[in-house]
Amino acid sequence: MSKSILVTGANSFIGGWIIKYLLDKGYNVRGTVRSQAKESRVLDGIPSDQQCRISFVHINDITTDSFYEALHDIDGIIHVASPVHLTVTDPEKDFLLPAINGTINVLHAAHKYNQNHPKKIKRVVITSSFAAVNDASKGVRSDYSYTEKDWCPLTYADGLTAKNDHLTAYRASKTCAERAAWEFLDKEKPSFTIATICAPMVFGPRINGLQSLDDMNSSNSFLWLLITSSKDAQISDRKLRFQVDVRDVAYTHVEALERCTDTCQRYLIAAETWSHQAIADIVHQSLVIPDSIKNTTPIGIEDEKLPHIYNIDSSRAQNELGVTYIPLKMTIEDLILQFLKLKEILAQA
Repeated sequence: MSKSILVTGANSFIGGWIIKYLLDKGYNVRGTVRSQAKESRVLDGIPSDQQCRISFVHINDITTDSFYEALHDIDGIIHVASPVHLTVTDPEKDFLLPAINGTINVLHAAHKYNQNHPKKIKRVVITSSFAAVNDASKGVRSDYSYTEKDWCPLTYADGLTAKNDHLTAYRASKTCAERAAWEFLDKEKPSFTIATICAPMVFGPRINGLQSLDDMNSSNSFLWLLITSSKDAQISDRKLRFQVDVRDVAYTHVEALERCTDTCQRYLIAAETWSHQAIADIVHQSLVIPDSIKNTTPIGIEDEKLPHIYNIDSSRAQNELGVTYIPLKMTIEDLILQFLKLKEILAQA
């Protein structure tokens, strides 16, 4: 009998690719979504011959709703659902409580389920973030290499005061949520193990394509704004950052579900650095991207050299999970081709 995996946030950017990889490996999948409409969007990215192996449970509010009933006959959990917004009006309601309580609700439900069904759930994988690792107050730290031992110093109180500052609110929420998961393990001693996945900016195509701007996740939206600008626009954000392809993030989650399951681990993943200028260069130099996109993308200073930043050491994920990285050029080309189709849809609306 195939094992069944619960994926929270099934309709999310990362969740969609995780579901694809699980189904391709022969798992049954139960996804949590908020509505029937969200189910339909998930199914858009799944071949018809695999749709019989996915079911859905509606969780309207991860902060308060119970996950217990969703765990019937589940063997493992990948918890992806967590808020990401580009604006913030109430940091506690918009970021902190959903991230922290959502994570704890999943862990509490799994712990209770295993008490009633001894050791049924073996592994819980949690989507964290490099935001929970990076100390942004230290700046570029060009001589420093971040590892899984590092933690963002932001606290719940820092998040509460981050009104009109969505980045600080997000960083605090991811840090507090992951810390809460490890504290839960220390206190409750559940029979399952956990793995947390900490990734920087995540780019790449959506598993089921882009049908509207509502399908755009926050990281890809930065690139959408770039390629829909005037060709003569200034590229003002001259910073280097790390990124990783969404497909590599999904792969890491699935491998963390299957490998090294006897121990609890934190995994840090990152591919190449990127900048808005580097993305513009890829667009204009690509033989795949059509002129219609190139004609709306600023040129800037081609091949601009920017100061080095910190390093991200992802050797644990590479050695233990076999993680490799899709080149940034391929990530951007695949994404831009989806942007082109979206532009056509919007033009016809």
